[in-house]
Amino acid sequence: MVLQLATEFASSFYPGLFFTAFNKYQVSRFLLKKLGIPLSLFKTILHCVKMLKALKDILDLTEQVGNAFEAGNTVCGFTGKFWKFPLGLDQNVNTLKRKREALHGLKEDTESRIKAEQHPRKKVKEEVKLWFENVERMNVEIQNLESEVGPSSFYSRGFLVKKVYKKIEEVEELIERGGFSDGLVVDDPSRIGQWLPTPSFVGETIALKKNDILGLVMNDEDWKIGIHGMPGVGKTSVSKLVNNELLSNAANRFNIVVWVTVSRKCSLIELQNKIAKAMNADISEDEDETTRAGMLSEILNRKGRYVLILDDVWENFSLEDVGIPEPTARNGSKLVLTTRSLDVCRRMGCQVIRMDPLPKEEAWTLFLKKVGEDLMSFEYSVPVARSVAEKCSGLPLAIITIASSMKGEYSLHIWRNTFNELNKNIQTVNSVDVKDMVFQKLRFSYDRLNSPEIQKCFLSCASHPEDISKEQLINDWIRKGLIGDIGGMRAKSDRGQAILRQLIDNCLLEKVENGRVKMHDLVREMAVQISQELYSS
Repeated sequence: MVLQLATEFASSFYPGLFFTAFNKYQVSRFLLKKLGIPLSLFKTILHCVKMLKALKDILDLTEQVGNAFEAGNTVCGFTGKFWKFPLGLDQNVNTLKRKREALHGLKEDTESRIKAEQHPRKKVKEEVKLWFENVERMNVEIQNLESEVGPSSFYSRGFLVKKVYKKIEEVEELIERGGFSDGLVVDDPSRIGQWLPTPSFVGETIALKKNDILGLVMNDEDWKIGIHGMPGVGKTSVSKLVNNELLSNAANRFNIVVWVTVSRKCSLIELQNKIAKAMNADISEDEDETTRAGMLSEILNRKGRYVLILDDVWENFSLEDVGIPEPTARNGSKLVLTTRSLDVCRRMGCQVIRMDPLPKEEAWTLFLKKVGEDLMSFEYSVPVARSVAEKCSGLPLAIITIASSMKGEYSLHIWRNTFNELNKNIQTVNSVDVKDMVFQKLRFSYDRLNSPEIQKCFLSCASHPEDISKEQLINDWIRKGLIGDIGGMRAKSDRGQAILRQLIDNCLLEKVENGRVKMHDLVREMAVQISQELYSS
């Protein structure tokens, strides 16, 4: 033992040298003696050194074990943060599904509310749009989560517990945010237009005409559209439908949809004021017409693409004089006008859409809608009611006026009396002033002829059969002396052709096949009534 300790002692002083066991012992004793260290003390020191070395080894091992435990705790903590015992996971997934169904129901209800709240000049709030996006995103995430839960192992399901809880909380938050108690839409300052009241019943003929007009408005070829037809045929109604369709269609490319009623005696300044007012703009009354036109043109150009609908135009006019920028491919704008004069359409350079009276069965359907479908239960009155409807000659205005006056009436005697009154061409039917509602509108076209010669030729048409050849009608005018003395027969015949064209353009006569013309029944009744008035005076 002493030899081993001495050897270690000697080696510690001369670590690079080789010692035999004896030499090491001799050297160690020599050094101890030289240093004056007793052998017993030396043994104690060496023992302490061994203990310190052993302690260091223990401390090193403890540190390594501590590091291992610390790493284990880190791993366990990480796992514990994301992994939970998957007890009741399937039940929570079912809860998530029920929450998703509730969210989907709220989404559908919100879409219905938007349809009810969204009108022209309104737009959906940005927060509502974002909510819809989050709902769609959530639906996808839940579907992905469900696909993860299905085939997963016990260990993997433990990592999905918190995900399911989190998704339930997120869905509940979306449901809470989806109330939107302060509304779903706000004013859209970039959109200008006014929704207009329209007929509750729109037949196939009107619907088809509306679609034809919308097709022209939305194409890149026709910039001015003229809706032409006789009074009461539905020009205003169909143009209102076009107006509303443009406003309700979010995909339409126009910033402005302006509706203006021009009327018969509308001056240029009045027209400028009406257009400006429809755009919530103001142009000074103190300026002259030219300056005002410049101001209006600037406003329209600044607003961007527009559709300007002018109802009941009687005369052609200069767009430039009013201040309406010419609709072109460059500005992408459109002009739509309604008129009873084909000449106005031509002079304004419009693509013409002609409005014709309703077909017989469609006219009866409209009549029945207005008079009340209960009438069909009174079989004895129905045939007479059909005859009354036919007296309206397919004109929606006349149909609505007369049918509304007979609403709720089922007596056969009353219906026969109404038919007799219409046959006698009296001015009132059941206290409703038919003349004011229908004939007065027709009378405007007659008064607008502005020529006694043309007016006399028109009135003479009432004495002819329902349709007549153009040549026969013109010869009759010449024979009766209704065409002035302007030369020979050829000149008179040419004058007759010009008069005939003007009557057709103003919807007082209608073209039929084989070069013939006819007079609408209501127009004929008006002509007879005017002739009687002139004769009695």
